Amino acid sequence: MIRKRIQELIKEAINNCKKKGIFSFEGEIDPIIEIPREEDFGDYSTNLAFILAPKLKKSPLKIAEFIVEEAKGSDLVEKIEIAGKGFINFFIKDDVLRDALKNIFQKGVDAFLPDLGMGRKILIEFVSANPTGPLHIGHGRGAVVGDVLANILKCAGFNVVKEYYINDAGRQIATLGESTYLRLKELRGEKVEFPDNFYKGDYIKDIASKFIEQGKNLPETKEDAIKKLSEFSSSIVMEGIIKDLQDFGVYFDNYFRESELYKSGMVDKTLEILKEKGFASEKDGALWFKTSLFEKDEDRVLIKSNGETTYFASDIAYHREKLSRGFDLLIDIWGSDHHGYIPRLKASIEALGEDKEKLKVILIQFVTLIKDGKTIGMSTRAGQFTTLREVVDEVGKDAARFFFLMRKSDAHLEFDLDLAKKTSNENPVYYIQYANARIESIFRNAKEQGIFIKGIGDEGVTHGKEINLGLLTLKEEMDIIKGIIHFYDTIEGSAKSLEPHRLTFYLINLVGRFHSYYNKVKVLGEDRRFTEARLVLLFVLQQIIKKGLDILGVSAPDKM
Repeated sequence: MIRKRIQELIKEAINNCKKKGIFSFEGEIDPIIEIPREEDFGDYSTNLAFILAPKLKKSPLKIAEFIVEEAKGSDLVEKIEIAGKGFINFFIKDDVLRDALKNIFQKGVDAFLPDLGMGRKILIEFVSANPTGPLHIGHGRGAVVGDVLANILKCAGFNVVKEYYINDAGRQIATLGESTYLRLKELRGEKVEFPDNFYKGDYIKDIASKFIEQGKNLPETKEDAIKKLSEFSSSIVMEGIIKDLQDFGVYFDNYFRESELYKSGMVDKTLEILKEKGFASEKDGALWFKTSLFEKDEDRVLIKSNGETTYFASDIAYHREKLSRGFDLLIDIWGSDHHGYIPRLKASIEALGEDKEKLKVILIQFVTLIKDGKTIGMSTRAGQFTTLREVVDEVGKDAARFFFLMRKSDAHLEFDLDLAKKTSNENPVYYIQYANARIESIFRNAKEQGIFIKGIGDEGVTHGKEINLGLLTLKEEMDIIKGIIHFYDTIEGSAKSLEPHRLTFYLINLVGRFHSYYNKVKVLGEDRRFTEARLVLLFVLQQIIKKGLDILGVSAPDKM
């Protein structure tokens, strides 16, 4: 799209400067092109002069002047300006923008999506909540970030696999079994005392009741009974998790069980490799990983002195198993409280002889629910928490998915339940969906008036000559065209930065341009030529809105 053409224009200008002996440096330059926030700074901007300054030992302003001089006369730009001490701003010709609109109309939205990935394989592992209780709102935020990021990466040409890692081994699953065991005893009339570290939510009682309803019997020994209840309880919880995620529009390609790592011998083999390489050794009766050889972090325990394997050991084995499947990039989405875990896991990947940069970790910050202007508290272990299911049931899937993406994932998010339910322009989800419904209403009215345009709907052809998009000259119309073109920049930028929240910001801004236009301009006017041009503009705009909502997993109703 246009951003690429700007990059090529700059590269050509730099090469011309090299040929003339003005610039002298080795290697290719890949200019970073940004969209300025202020209209006065053009349609696209670059800070390349500042990046080249140390190499060329010239001031950014002088470098910018040379580049601009060589780029003059391009049929792409109306003008090029230097701002500040060396920023270069590009103002695109209106005809270039209208031609871009025409191309999208003729070839469709998908034809212009960036092929950033070129088929490279990415594994995104997200949610991966322990099957010890229902999903809470923090898991919901992670679920949407992972799901939408996967959609964006697919649009950008990557081959993406979504995976859920089930921690079905270890202490927490045993604690779940013990919690259910006590609830069973309670249901049978016995008095029990619940330790503070047990799971106390009502769902534990429900699991115990299901166990009785299904006519299941417990083994005689307490140890075997708890083992059986651990398996039964985690299975019931996992079924609920999968159902909640699917009702939330999140589906996984794979579910990978931690227990499989032990059954397959992957954990033992991985620890042996680390020992053979000299990166794991015994101390104080335990096996330690030498994290300090790779990162500024303490050495970490792999096997405790009592023989119990740590989660870290199985996590190393799991990531080794992931890499063995030939993925070019692994993306893990974790809660922000796992921040300190990143260096040691990257160190383990390096210790196994792999590039640690093959692992990217996205952190999900906490979510605070707001209702009636007040914060709703949450404590998972005590069972006093708001589940994802409750939020979705209250505000709906569309609003929940969108609201979870209204801030960058590593920033704290306040989720206003009352706002999410509003049917007004204050609610950003409604604001975007209403734009789609408004455009659809215009098309219905056009059809009633006998206006049919080839390429819009299934009926009719244009009346008279080819539609003249040159009639789109209003500032509001050009702003919408620019917004449409920025969709591709948004997808590319979101894929590169692994930031799906950029798409929600983009859509809010785009439909804001449309609503302003709708309130000012009569699309179905008396002059048929203007009507047809404007219908093409709105058709392409609607396709972009629908595509954006589809990537977000949000519906696009035709009527509201």
